[in-house]
Amino acid sequence: MLIGHKQQWEFLKQALRNNRLPQAFIFSGEERLGKKKTAFEFVKMVFCENPKEAPCQNCQSCILVEKASHPDFIFISPEKKEIQIDQVRSLQKSLSLKPVLSKIKAVAINDAHCLNIQAQNCILKTLEEPKSQTIFILISSLPNVFLSTIQSRCESLKFYPLSAKEIQKITVSQEILNCSSGKPGIAISFLKNQNNFLEFQNSLKIAKGFLTKDLLSKFLFIKEFFPKNKEDNDGGKECLLLLESMIWHLRKALWIRAEEEVINNALLKTKKAIELTEEAKMLLQTTNVNPRLLLENLILNF
Repeated sequence: MLIGHKQQWEFLKQALRNNRLPQAFIFSGEERLGKKKTAFEFVKMVFCENPKEAPCQNCQSCILVEKASHPDFIFISPEKKEIQIDQVRSLQKSLSLKPVLSKIKAVAINDAHCLNIQAQNCILKTLEEPKSQTIFILISSLPNVFLSTIQSRCESLKFYPLSAKEIQKITVSQEILNCSSGKPGIAISFLKNQNNFLEFQNSLKIAKGFLTKDLLSKFLFIKEFFPKNKEDNDGGKECLLLLESMIWHLRKALWIRAEEEVINNALLKTKKAIELTEEAKMLLQTTNVNPRLLLENLILNF
């Protein structure tokens, strides 16, 4: 079931109904909003054997898309923090073959910002010279990292956090509602795994204390957070959770200051802190950066 994003869904349905599908989409927005879920539901609708009820969820095509095993649907995600050129070349070979069950093919690339520069150039060539009628969906929380030539060839569809009323369709827990920040993927994850929820709640407490410390105290905290007996790149998971919790607190502070409807230094400083923390999070997710050095560099630039 697709939660929220009615405007985006209606746009996709209308484009398909009127036979005005662009060759490529960029589904952009924060992580865990349901961009990938929307992409899968859209591909189901494209391939569905019961167009009047599409996506019907239970025809053979819809079932195969859900499992990412439909012969005309190619789903790509990062391997070792990157989407490499070999993955895109394999995609090109698949696209050179005729569709098996449908008249067209569909490609969804999850975390497409993880395409390295060689892979991006390879994707660009595919978009410029498609071998067959193919719909591309690039799913990304960081669309600005794409080559401008890729962006210009894609229809951009922006996704936003959902309202509390929409998240309540998933859970009535007020604590989960507060922690999910309008992101259905997070709410579902917390419901499925209580330990994840408890871990995030604990991380929020740690992050709140960390953000209120002075610079020296922050460095002392980092020293304890990354003990000497850890490998240089160990602690990446803990650091990522801390960064996510910091972003949660900073965004909450930004909302409060924005409600005052006054642009002041505190508002601008908070906005900059969010941008810097999100950049640090991206580096941690997509490179082999040392987590401790990353965190130390981040607080120096706050």
